[in-house]
This record gives sequence, structure tokens and C-alpha cells, in this order.
Amino acid sequence: MCAPQDPLPAPVPQEQAENYAQHTSALVEAVNTALFARTDLMDLLHDCPRETIAANHRNHAAFMATVLRLGNFVLLRKTLPWVYRAYHNQGVAYAYFRVELETWINAISRILPPPVDGILAVYQWMLDRHETTIAESQRPSPTPEPEDPKWKPTCADFTRAIMAGDVVACLSYVRQWVHDADSMLEFFIQVLQPALYTVGAHWENGTITVAQEHLASAIVARILASIPAASFAPPELRRGTAVVSAAANEFHEIGAWMVAMALESDGWNVHYLGANTPRQDLEEFVRRTQPDLLCLSVAMPFNLEAAHRTIADLRRDPETACIRILVGGQALLHDPEIAHTLGADAFAPSCSAARDVALELLRSKREP
Repeated sequence: MCAPQDPLPAPVPQEQAENYAQHTSALVEAVNTALFARTDLMDLLHDCPRETIAANHRNHAAFMATVLRLGNFVLLRKTLPWVYRAYHNQGVAYAYFRVELETWINAISRILPPPVDGILAVYQWMLDRHETTIAESQRPSPTPEPEDPKWKPTCADFTRAIMAGDVVACLSYVRQWVHDADSMLEFFIQVLQPALYTVGAHWENGTITVAQEHLASAIVARILASIPAASFAPPELRRGTAVVSAAANEFHEIGAWMVAMALESDGWNVHYLGANTPRQDLEEFVRRTQPDLLCLSVAMPFNLEAAHRTIADLRRDPETACIRILVGGQALLHDPEIAHTLGADAFAPSCSAARDVALELLRSKREP
């Protein structure tokens, strides 16, 4: 029998959530100043660089702004063990997280206009479950397997090849299995996607280095670049125009790249913008091109705020308010309903699902 989950925090009043979102820069600066002045900092961080911790603070603020605005504390509870596990495996002591949360509480109390009781209750909740989060983080992140058991040996072999840096072997799998649009998508879903998730789990569990994770991702990027997805579409098939991009600050682009290729192979005219497209530049590009569809990929939970702001800006603008928006990525896999709270029209858990959902969105008109 599963142990009961601890109660979640109460929803934060929207005014308090907005105040938090508007003061994130000041909060991050205050937290950095306080933590980096500590004499016991090296005992807390060990070999983890200060730059990594400063980035963590920025990401924390962006993520919490989304959690507080949307009231999605299930997402918060699921993300905390990941944060503890990932940073602890980079050398950060568990004691750091308690110190960090206490520092955030002090900064919030000093910087945000009152009342802040709702926000402080959320941070106290995180503090109170510190030991629980440590225990949850010590469970290794699971490594996924293909949905179809017949692909399990191929996926296992391919995963070993990308982790070994054997690009020749990896490309041989593409030549063996990818011949048209359907076989391409099946290879993506049954081999590439679980292989990448497995590599990510190994990094999260501290069993491979960042360099090894980057090597695997670079090999997969070379594989995607070798596949002529657009040529798989029948010449007479013409869908609409789609803009596909990772959200601002999102450096994980392979999922978005697969979606772009899935759409191209189905006859879409695709503008693929890649990783970390600045929010204002992305919005201006959408206004200028007036696509039928915008696809946004969010892998890391702290980038949900950037996606939320992009969607909100486009919805407010009469020129872009009716553009259909599809979102996907690991940050939404555990709770697809986040897509609707972000303001998107739909969620797709995979590149093949994105192809099918995109066609449904193209056939339905969004009302102003």
C-alpha cells in the first residue's frame, strides 16, 4: 500500500503571486548576496561552482513564479526531489537546501510588499518536508524502456552506443530502421526518446558527467540532421505553416526538433527556431509570419514561466490571439493539464502525437 501524501499548501492569493513574479530579480540578488557571503559556503557547495548555484537561484525564482501563479503544488512536490538529486550529485550538500530555503524566506519577508503570508506558507511547507524530500531524492531516477517490447534490444544497444560516443554505430541504426515518415516517428519514439531519457537519468543519478550527456545529445542531433524528413511528405500534401521552438531559456531542443520533423514529414511548412529563442524575438517572429500553429517545447520545469509569458503575450495581441498553440516536453509529462493553465490549446506527449494534434488544431478555428 502506498503511503499517503502530505497535504499540499493552500492556494496563494493572486496578488501575492504577481508580486513575487514582479520582484524575482531583486529576490535572486538578495539570495545570492546572502548565501555567497556565508563563511561555510564551501562546506555546503563542495566542488559545485558558484555560477551553477547562481543559475539555480534564477531558475528557482522562475519556477516558483509559475507554481504560485498557477497554484500547481503537485508539480512543486514532484520537482523538489529532482532538484535535490540533481544538485546533490553535483556535490551540493543536503544541508544547502535548508539554508537556501531559509534565505529565500528572509528575502521574501524583506523585499516583497505585504502581505506575504501565502508565499511564506509555501516556503515553510518546503522546509518542513526537507527530510522527506531528501529520502525521495535518494531513490534513483528510473530509466525508461520502449513502449513496444520488440524495440527493447535495439533501444538498449543504441543507448549503449550513444553513451560510448559511437556515432558510426548510431547512424547505422538510422539506415536500418528509418525509411519513411512512419518508420522515422516509430524510431524516434521507441529508440531515440527512451535512450535520451535514460542518458538524462544517468546524469541525474550522478553516474555520468555533463560532458558524457552532451556527447550523447550531440550524436542524436547529428542523427536528426541526417534524416530528410521533408522529403517523406507526399508532394501533393500541403498542410499549414508552423513555428516550432523551445521556450526561452530552454536549451533542450531535441524534442522540439523531432516535432518539427514530424510536421515536415506530414506536409507542414515548418519554421524551426531551435533552443533558447528569446521571448520577445519569438513573439515578433510569430507576429511577422502569422503561422497556423505555434509549437513550444519545455523540458525543464523552471522554463514553464517563459512559456506562460509567451502565450499570454500572444493571446493579448489581436494579431496573434487566434493562432493555435501546442505545447509539449518533459516538464508537462506528469501533468498534461498544465498546458491549459499555461493558456495553450493542446498538449502532445510525443512527436507523433504532435503531428496528429496539430492536424486537429488546423481543422478547428480558435475564436478571438
